[in-house]
Amino acid sequence: MEITRRNLFKGGAAAGIAVAGGLALAGCGFPQPVESNKGAAGNVGENPVSPHRWEAKPDPIAEEEIIETVDADIVVIGAGTAGCVAAHSAAEAGANVVLLEKTDSISARGHDVGCIGSKLHRDAGVEMDIGEMREFYAQVTSSKTDLNLFNIWAYNSGEVMDYYIDEMAKHDVPCYLVDVAEEVYTSPNACTREYQTAIDFGEKGKGQKTEDGEYLNHRFVRIVSEMAAEEGADIRFNTAAQQLIREDGGPVTGVIATDPDGKYVRFNASKGVILATGGITEDKDMLAMWAPLALHCNQILFPDTGGNVGDGLCMGMWAGAGHQKGNAAIMGLPSGAAIGGYLSSGDKKWERLGWLNVNLNGERYTNEKCSGPRGVFAALQQPECTCYSIYDADFEAKVAQQNPKVKLGDTIEADIQKSMDEKTLYRADSLEELAQAIGCPADNLKATVARYNELCAAGVDKDFSKAANCLTTVETAPFYASLVKCAVLVVIYGLNVDSHARVCTEDDKPIEGLYAIGNAMGNMITDSYPYLVPGISHGRCITFGRKLAQALVKGEMLSA
Repeated sequence: MEITRRNLFKGGAAAGIAVAGGLALAGCGFPQPVESNKGAAGNVGENPVSPHRWEAKPDPIAEEEIIETVDADIVVIGAGTAGCVAAHSAAEAGANVVLLEKTDSISARGHDVGCIGSKLHRDAGVEMDIGEMREFYAQVTSSKTDLNLFNIWAYNSGEVMDYYIDEMAKHDVPCYLVDVAEEVYTSPNACTREYQTAIDFGEKGKGQKTEDGEYLNHRFVRIVSEMAAEEGADIRFNTAAQQLIREDGGPVTGVIATDPDGKYVRFNASKGVILATGGITEDKDMLAMWAPLALHCNQILFPDTGGNVGDGLCMGMWAGAGHQKGNAAIMGLPSGAAIGGYLSSGDKKWERLGWLNVNLNGERYTNEKCSGPRGVFAALQQPECTCYSIYDADFEAKVAQQNPKVKLGDTIEADIQKSMDEKTLYRADSLEELAQAIGCPADNLKATVARYNELCAAGVDKDFSKAANCLTTVETAPFYASLVKCAVLVVIYGLNVDSHARVCTEDDKPIEGLYAIGNAMGNMITDSYPYLVPGISHGRCITFGRKLAQALVKGEMLSA
């Protein structure tokens, strides 16, 4: 049999596939995977663009170039989840609000919205100890986050969600509390614990999209934007914020933006400017500087149309703000040939399975049955960021051993052939041939498989502590190698903010009149997505958007 190796991390674009829950992946202009870490754009100390965009402060826009001035109480920049909620909440409270969005529509995606103590939780008898959650959150983040920001979300999210649950019901939008597996919900270990925080604005069991193909959160944000307009918010699409207005180290008093014709308009804000401009997922220079691992992923989920390029970060830093203190949070997820391997048929077609994983040295490197982000980052640390899941001809019985609920469908052979045609799956009659196909030393792979089979026979994983039911041997030809593909959901890296969401200078002095929420707000989510609190990213957008707007209208400071 002729076997060839095609390392997808050497050039070509990754094929569009799907991830958990039927989520579609689309092509985009995301940076292509690099050949290896050595010499990659993301290496520490390399500056692919100098000076960086955020360092190159533009000249002030001349007064004579401004064709119009608009006075408002609050100006919100960015019509995503956080921005639309902020605009609606401020308008509802009686403020004169302008919402600016540089694209031609709102931006929202996905589903889970995290909160604590909503009416859905109360109805289901689900109670969560905020003190315990805060300690777990501090532990898994090594206290790299501002726990006062966590408190604002924790103590206010239930109330905010109750309000929007009622509002969505008026628009015939149902909601439900997302289930969490008992073994993770009851785990005493902060590293494996997961709380039942996620709520979906949709019908249970119907997936992440409506019958019309709209993502659940997009529908939610679309309705909220319509509610904002009904309350009198001035929503302007194709209007791109360019520079914040701040004179001589004083307060930020507004923003200058370009209208759909490219003309400059000044928007004054007497009560504050709220940056809700998203993260840095689509800016390669920012990724290389603050999140280099993201450059080695071969897929971006939910690609935007130029939205998440760090505009708020740049505008804030040009006005004297500092960037966040901790590392960027790369929300990494396995895509397609998932961590632990996958078989793409049946009711649980994207269930992650605990197959043996090896790197290009033919060596095992992790507990394969782990959370998506953990598995992704383990893979990205390996040579050339390239890994494979190894399993054998008895995969059907071994799937049942790992998870009896997974049922392989009638199309499994066709699915396997399709993956082989795409060079994301290899099949061989011997381990030597399989090693040749994936480009690893045959002796190493054989030794790794032998060691792994010993662990399976003993029922105890002394190397990486994988659960016994996922210890399934690799011994019957033909053998399979499934490419581990890593994807980026979003990269969060925002401005330095204090415990009240006020944007601060590098030395932590608040800049009066300037606030940041959503993924433009730094210091709350760092390093990786805190998967022990499902939906916290969307949840904080909604909670901070509403509570900050209400506080500004009242002339108060946001706090827990």
